[in-house]
Amino acid sequence: FAAGFGILLLFFVPLQLWLSKRFAIMRSKIASITDKRVTLVSQAVSGVRVMKMQGWEDNFEGRIASIRKEECEQIEKVNSYRALNEAIFFVSNVATSVIIFLIH
Repeated sequence: FAAGFGILLLFFVPLQLWLSKRFAIMRSKIASITDKRVTLVSQAVSGVRVMKMQGWEDNFEGRIASIRKEECEQIEKVNSYRALNEAIFFVSNVATSVIIFLIH
């Protein structure tokens, strides 16, 4: 029992703590990117007449698309960290049980 508990405390818990910290950092980064995108879209909507008269539609579309692409890339990274964290959560129970039975 002590070996399994030790594996849990020395390996799985620190790994999940590290992943959750990375997840929190990345979520705050995504929030700032989303904020930039929403601000740019609201500026485009509020100044649509000026944008149309000056022919800036393509410029705004390109800027919004690049910010959205960056946002999607970060979301994909976060989702992979989340999937890894959940996989570790489910595997840790089985791995701990196997270690306990092997040592006992």
